[in-house]
Amino acid sequence: MDKKTKKNNLILIVGLGNPGAEYHFTRHNLGFLAVDEFAKRHEFPNFKMEPDGVLTAKKEIFGLAVVLAKPQMFMNNSGKALVKLFSRLKIKKVKSYPNLWVVNDDLDIPQGKIKIAKNRGAAGHKGVQSIIDTLKTKNFIRFRIGIAPLAANLKKIPADKLVLKKFTLAEQTEFDKVIDLTAAALDLALASGLAKSMTAFNQ
Repeated sequence: MDKKTKKNNLILIVGLGNPGAEYHFTRHNLGFLAVDEFAKRHEFPNFKMEPDGVLTAKKEIFGLAVVLAKPQMFMNNSGKALVKLFSRLKIKKVKSYPNLWVVNDDLDIPQGKIKIAKNRGAAGHKGVQSIIDTLKTKNFIRFRIGIAPLAANLKKIPADKLVLKKFTLAEQTEFDKVIDLTAAALDLALASGLAKSMTAFNQ
């Protein structure tokens, strides 16, 4: 584990998405779905809605206090939700957040692939941009889940409509695989460090 992470053993894993059943099985909610899968694997307690508008669950795993969070203020307000969560968790505002791991969908990565990144711009993702604007830094960890379409007919759909498009039954199997892949990447990062997880999953 990185030295900075050892110093503060709280890891905050934030899945990005939109609240409401109509958004549940959409590409833009892969952050929520991946965090849900991770919670299921490690038998976290049920998510609880907090006064700051964030669903959270907490458990100690791999010797670390891990807080899972799903902001419920819609994607464009992800940063606002995070600031309130930081206040409740007593996380100080700093220039770098090595213990903040954001899980989000990403149109720059092919569907079915994932990449782990540090200190990277939003690349048009409004939820990530909201966090960067609010924290005034891009220096945190990202688990980026690819949604760039492989099918020619989907490539013609405007990005703002594609991200909110529900999975078809055929797509569900593929997205289940990438959700599992993301949960496995989180596992390895917590157990053995981000560097090892990046080596294993950034292909």
